[in-house]
Amino acid sequence: MEYEYSIEIDRGVEDVFAYMQDIEREAEWQPNLREAVQRPPGEPAVGTERRYVSEFLGKTFRNVYVFTGYEPNRRVAYESTPESDTRASGMITWESLNGGTRVTMRVSVQPGGLLRFVPRSLIASVGERELAHALARVKANLENPT
Repeated sequence: MEYEYSIEIDRGVEDVFAYMQDIEREAEWQPNLREAVQRPPGEPAVGTERRYVSEFLGKTFRNVYVFTGYEPNRRVAYESTPESDTRASGMITWESLNGGTRVTMRVSVQPGGLLRFVPRSLIASVGERELAHALARVKANLENPT
């Protein structure tokens, strides 16, 4: 199951990329994220791991993602490791757009574990809605900081 969402943000690519890749701020725009840890700490690169604890459809999931591609201010690709509760891969791209930025997130999920018993249409609907909501939060947080 795959889904994609794009949004235009009235901030430069460098600002948007830095905000979205700051592990300490990721929960600000990922509403169901409960915990996020990066190994090793510091500047991410290909091979960097990010460990997440999140909620989806009322259940807690623990997932580990490894960066398989990392081009600052352009592209991040990732995939889950075998120890993850969910098999997933994805890519985020940042594109300069007249002083602003277009962010596109593409996600591919293979439901397993507890999600095997949930209708795929429900998973897709909720996943697409959460993806759109997350990028809308990035936009709101960067364009209208409090």
